[in-house]
Amino acid sequence: MIAPAGSHAPAERRETARRENATAAFLLQGAFAGLFGATLLAAWFLYVDLILRDQPLFTPTLLASALLGRGVPAAPQASTGLALLYTLVHGLAFVGVGVGSAYLLHRFAVIRHRALLIVLVFTVLCVGFFAFAVNVSALGPETIAIRDALVGNAIAALAMGAYLARLLPPEDAE
Repeated sequence: MIAPAGSHAPAERRETARRENATAAFLLQGAFAGLFGATLLAAWFLYVDLILRDQPLFTPTLLASALLGRGVPAAPQASTGLALLYTLVHGLAFVGVGVGSAYLLHRFAVIRHRALLIVLVFTVLCVGFFAFAVNVSALGPETIAIRDALVGNAIAALAMGAYLARLLPPEDAE
């Protein structure tokens, strides 16, 4: 007898639901990793802005101005509104990187070594940031130092990679 279209054995439905739940949990972990990385990078630039520049919120204000198409102001004035806007965009971008990394880990099993995962996340963060910053002329001595961007992205990548690496099977099990 042929089963009607759309009907599945209960075991098959449970397996499908289990796979969907596992994928959703992995992607949620990726979102958490992204938020973790974004928070640490924002904290790094808050440190740079407060301690090294003595201009609180300089970096997010500068980047939000550039993001809105206003260009890079000669002497940006700290703006809580612009800083909050950029923080939202920044957080969403990092969630995207975290979810994308978790998806690659879960779906394709392309990354099985923790160091490779961290290098991949660092590369994606750097390429994304530098593509944006160069495009809006936000890099330079009076804006964002390349050194500060590299250090911040390294901190974020290490944190995100370490967080996501706990989802990998033990390296000795390979």
